[in-house]
Parts: sequence; structure tokens; C-alpha cells
Amino acid sequence: MTNAFDVEAVIDASHGHRAASSRLRAQLGLGVSASVTVVWIVYVTASGQWGRVGDQWASAVTMIFGSFVAGSTPQGGGAVAFPVFTKILEIPSEVARTFSLTIQSVGMTAASIGILINRRSVDLKAIAIAAPSSIVGLFVGYLFLTESDQPFGPSVLPGPYVKVTFTVIVAAMAFVTFLGYRIQLIERRVALPDGNLRVVFLILVCAFVGGLASATVGSGADVLIYLATVSMIGLSPRVGIASSVLVMTLVSLVGMMIFAFGDGHLATQLTTDGAEVLNVGGRSVGMVDGAIAFSADEPLPEASRFDLFGLWLAAAPVVAWGAPLGSAVSSRATDRQVVKFVIVLAAAEFISTLVFLDELRTDPALALFGGVILVGTLVILWFVSEHRHRLLNLPPLDVERSHTRGSVDVGPKFKRQLRGIE
Repeated sequence: MTNAFDVEAVIDASHGHRAASSRLRAQLGLGVSASVTVVWIVYVTASGQWGRVGDQWASAVTMIFGSFVAGSTPQGGGAVAFPVFTKILEIPSEVARTFSLTIQSVGMTAASIGILINRRSVDLKAIAIAAPSSIVGLFVGYLFLTESDQPFGPSVLPGPYVKVTFTVIVAAMAFVTFLGYRIQLIERRVALPDGNLRVVFLILVCAFVGGLASATVGSGADVLIYLATVSMIGLSPRVGIASSVLVMTLVSLVGMMIFAFGDGHLATQLTTDGAEVLNVGGRSVGMVDGAIAFSADEPLPEASRFDLFGLWLAAAPVVAWGAPLGSAVSSRATDRQVVKFVIVLAAAEFISTLVFLDELRTDPALALFGGVILVGTLVILWFVSEHRHRLLNLPPLDVERSHTRGSVDVGPKFKRQLRGIE
């Protein structure tokens, strides 16, 4: 006599095993954040840094949202830290740049570990192409676009020009994303097409330019990689975001080694009362003509604007939790929800530049610079976006073949039309 095969029991057992496995992976991810927090508490307590952390509370508050953005969108934590620091807190752009790279080394590393532990879909080919190109771009930007002989390695471009350039990068990415999502039926790829050298070239160029941008503003590689892989090539946004987070993590870690450790930017020593910065990287600093410089005879810079280590230390435990949380939330959102969030953030960045950057209203050359590169960038990207299938040798959507739910993105208008037909 044969026993009946209990299909429902097998299905229930499979669901139970999957749920248990998911819980275990989630617990492992939380363990990374908890470990960072424990180490942070021990260090701050043992070194007596609680006062320093408290003085930089604005950094921690900024990164509550910044770290969530870093994990959930193609914009790293620097996409929030850089504009808030430079436009609201009046922190110099070079300090904000190094802060962005160093704080992303904590938050985005935690998010990346979470992505790997939870087996989120990534495109290894895109990462293998983009990561080396971005890192090379970072090195080139460090060598030719920054003044490494000055405190915190300021950009060769004046601070307002750096801020405007950052805004243009973010606005351009949002513009192309918006253009793509006007289409109501979009084919989505879970991996890059094989043997397409044009696609490889596009990713190499965008990643390199993103590395250059990261050397001046602390972010950009992730934005441009997302623009190339998702907006131009048609990779699924969730796959593109997870892949861009992994690449930006590597860029941030290399940037931290270059700027924070190699040039000593994190080694900021304060006066006894903690109100001013005494030296950076072991060298005495002072304020010369309103800018920080290596000098022992000038007034000391205020710690609220130049204590990079204090800014980083205050935000470190926040980003260790916020970035993985953002990554987890984005993995459960639809592609169009993620895209809408990205566009809203870009719009906020653009508006904040117009409102808070006074130089745009007082410096005609800066306004002209911003207008020209914005219009030029948008026109170029519009042309490439409209003709991307021909320029990149991408096949159009084949409506005759069968598609899975994950291979197409259906817009709300298309859904309403289908309901009308029904």
C-alpha cells in the first residue's frame, strides 16, 4: 500500500523554511549594524568623545535621512549631506566632500553587506565594468581636480561652482528618469545584454565621470551608473540601485583611504575647549582670507564647520542603521515608486540650490555657468534617451513574445486602458 503524497505539507514546509531563512538573513544584517554601534559606544566612552559628538548633533540629524537615501536610491548619503552641509550649515564643500566619502564608507558598507546577505539581485557584470572605471576616475579627480597640498583638498573649482555642478548631475539623472517613465510599457532587464560593446563603453564613461564627481563632491558615481544602466540600458531599477550601491561603497572606501587616511583629513585635533580646530593631519591650520590654510599664525577655524572627525563620529552609528533600512525598504517598493522618490529628491536638491545658494543671484558668471551646463546636459541626455535603442544597439520591446511580470514595467495609464477593455 502506497502512502499519498501530501502536496500541501510540502508547500507549507517550503514556505516555513523560506521564512526562517529570511529571518536569519535579516538578523545577520542587523548584527552588522549592532556591531558597529557597540564598537562606536565603546570607543566614544573610552576616549571621552561624548561632548564632541554632542557638539556635532546636526551631522547625526542630517544623516538620519541621508543614510536612508543612500540605501534606497542611486544617490549616496552625500546627496543629502553635501547640500545640507554646504548650503545650510555653511560647511566648506571640501569638508562636505570628504565627510560624504567617509560616512558612506560606514553606511553604504552596511547596506552592501545587507544586500549580499539578503541575496538581493545585482548585476555582477555592471559592477565589474563600473567599479574599476569609477575608482580610476576618483584617482584622476584627486590628482587633477583637487589641491591636495591644502587642508581637506579643496576643488580647483570655487565652492559655488562645485555646488552647481553637483545639482546639475542630480537634475540630469532625474530628467532622464522622468523621460523614460513617460512610456507606459517598458521592458526591464535583470542583466546587461551580452556582447554589446556600446553598452560597455557607456558604463565605462559614466562610471569614470562619476568617479571624477566623487572626488569633488563625495558622490556621483552611483548617480551616473544608475543613469547608464537603468535610464539608458533598461536595467530594472531595483537591480540598478543595488548594483550602484555596491559600486559607490567601493568608491567611498577608496576615497576614504585617499582623503581621510592618506591626506589625514579625519585627523582633526581641537583646542582644549573643543571650540576650534588646532591642526589637520598633524599640521597647524588657520583662517586666511576666509578660507582654511596650513598656518600657525592665523585665527583658528571654528570646530562647528571644520571638525571633520567630530562630524563623522556623530553620524557613524546613525548611518549604520539607516542605510540598511533604506535598502530593505527599496527592495519591497515597486520600480515606479522608487523612481518617483528619486525624482522628488532631485527636485528638492534643485530647488534648494536656487533658494540657498546666494551666489547664483550675485554672480552672473556662476548663473551663466549653471544655465549653460544644465541646458547642454539636458539636451544631450534627451537626444541620447530618445535614440538610445539605435545608439546602444538595444532591441526594442518585443510585444509578440511572452513576458513575465518582472520583465515589463506597466504604467498606470496602460493599466486603466486594460481595465476599460475588460
